[in-house]
Amino acid sequence: MKERVRYLVLEAKKGCEDSLEELFYMYRPIVFRLQGMYFLKDFDGDDWLQEGLICFYESLQRYNPKVGASIGIYFKRNFENRIKSHLRKQAALKRKGMVGAISWEAMIEDEGPDAIRYTSYRQWAPAADDQLVAEESLAAFSDSLSPLEECSFADFVLGTNAKTTARNLDTSTKRTNDALERARRKFFNCFHSQ
Repeated sequence: MKERVRYLVLEAKKGCEDSLEELFYMYRPIVFRLQGMYFLKDFDGDDWLQEGLICFYESLQRYNPKVGASIGIYFKRNFENRIKSHLRKQAALKRKGMVGAISWEAMIEDEGPDAIRYTSYRQWAPAADDQLVAEESLAAFSDSLSPLEECSFADFVLGTNAKTTARNLDTSTKRTNDALERARRKFFNCFHSQ
């Protein structure tokens, strides 16, 4: 298998599209795994695969086997960085709407280092109606969960893996994962129906 991968990498670097396609097919589960971990607004399955293929091609062009990492590990790191970059852009677009927002650097440049000391933190408080909508959505989400979904989701948020959650709840990992998936769908529906 390793020899086949090395051969495909060399051929794909030379421009062989069939080799590139076969290699990407082998490492496509990385795209699916990250798709399950991160939410990108307006990204559907095809967008994820397209972004993955572009990143895979770029990773392949820069890949140096002498460094010691496999192409899979190299691609995974590059693709995860690319997805995080998209997430940062999304967050930046959300923040763009903040009226009167000034960066710390600009404030220090304009008013000197003492400017931060006299800054009120209240100016970043969310609008009361936004906070109320968020609280109501969170309450509706919490009420919609079964006990198993609630425990699975809480452990997921706290970073506990499914096996540990299943062991703690004396149930199967499959039931825990299914409950978590249902809870994630309910969470998404609760907060995106507004």
